[in-house]
Amino acid sequence: MLRYSFIFYWLTIATLISAEAQSTGDTPPNFVIIYSDDQRYDALGCRAPDTAITPTLDSLCASGMYFENAFVTLSICSPSRAALLTGRYGSANGVTTFGKVRLNEGEQTFAQLLRELGYQTGLVGKWHLADSPTSLGFDYARYFFSNGPWYNRTVIEEGKEKIAKGFIEDYNARRAIEFLESTADQQAPYLLFYCPQLPHLDNHFNWDVTQETLAWYENREISLPQNWPDEKLEGKPEYLLTERHRQKALSYGYQNPDTLLYQTQRYYAAITEMDAAMGRVLQKVRELPNADNTYIIFMSDNGWFIGDHLFTSKFLAYEESIRVPLVISGPGIRPMVNQDLVLNIDIFPTLLAMLGKESPPPLHGVSLLPVLIEEEWPEKRAHIYYQAPTPQLGSQPLAAIRTQRYKYIETYDETDTTRVVFQELYDLREDPYELNNLAIDQTHNQLIQQLKRTLQQEQLDY
Repeated sequence: MLRYSFIFYWLTIATLISAEAQSTGDTPPNFVIIYSDDQRYDALGCRAPDTAITPTLDSLCASGMYFENAFVTLSICSPSRAALLTGRYGSANGVTTFGKVRLNEGEQTFAQLLRELGYQTGLVGKWHLADSPTSLGFDYARYFFSNGPWYNRTVIEEGKEKIAKGFIEDYNARRAIEFLESTADQQAPYLLFYCPQLPHLDNHFNWDVTQETLAWYENREISLPQNWPDEKLEGKPEYLLTERHRQKALSYGYQNPDTLLYQTQRYYAAITEMDAAMGRVLQKVRELPNADNTYIIFMSDNGWFIGDHLFTSKFLAYEESIRVPLVISGPGIRPMVNQDLVLNIDIFPTLLAMLGKESPPPLHGVSLLPVLIEEEWPEKRAHIYYQAPTPQLGSQPLAAIRTQRYKYIETYDETDTTRVVFQELYDLREDPYELNNLAIDQTHNQLIQQLKRTLQQEQLDY
């Protein structure tokens, strides 16, 4: 019964928004949502000039709002994408692990809702759910599942597999432009969900960048992470010394500074190649007649350890894993850097607010529109909640609370997720690289208990 009432609620909301748009005569805005893969928060030129060369992203930052403290609810492919699409935590939408996992019945995506409102909806690039894109609201779908080679990739078009010859980001850009051109003669607004594969490693655990792109980095000063090598991981769960994040990093040679700098250079070069392809797509957006009524949202599905704590990969609750870039540009948005705590689940309610409707109760995110247009933000967060209940990539279940100053992490027993086996507390103002666990002594017990209560309440809510 609950499932059907949930669906009925969404249909009612869609009808109300549609009626409101028709009654005011306003032209609904277009939306371009770009979700890169494994791009950490500090890997773009406008954020850190000594990292990746990203002229397209730099231009987007200059015209829009860059969110310095943007996070994901779960730092791994499928759950992050499910959270973005539904505006809800994985414990509610059913996706808490990566792979071919389906959303729970009755879940609604922003694409489904916008399609019901008359939008032309398109998906291009990476897809990482068992549900098909068309079943979740995308009429135009040119995509590939999960990760794989960067060249001559198997893709799916109109339900059939084919080989996309050449570089995968060139394919993504061509198909995104094709969708955008198809909207030019239509009266209906459009939604493009554009999902690059890069900078995710290819199927051989390599950043398969060209020598031409690498040449841009030959004389570029790149630094080792401030928390490298952190070999003993003092104050962190002991199992991390022997699990995948550390062992994979060692197999890549990250204990060697020259190797790590070389691999970091390739990671940044991958972002540069993604940025170049994205630039062609955004140029097409600017050429369309309705460009001045288009919102562009850029975010990443998760961060990436590249030698931080002598780790690779993601999922763990440290900054380099859970913190991502977020830029929003469009009509009426102030160009500036914002410090508020925001999440990927905020995108769905923000789209609704841009259509003139408040977020319905089933959504866990909050609208960022007041922040974007300089209004009072009653839903300003004191903290974000990070939820990773299912063991993945060698990690044990964990959860975290992150305020502007502190981060509190609980690690749980794999067979009994109600049993806390390790606690961590970091003062991010004094210790931004999370090296000194304040939970190992009794000095901060009061703060720990306060954050623990906050975490427990979030677990009850979601």
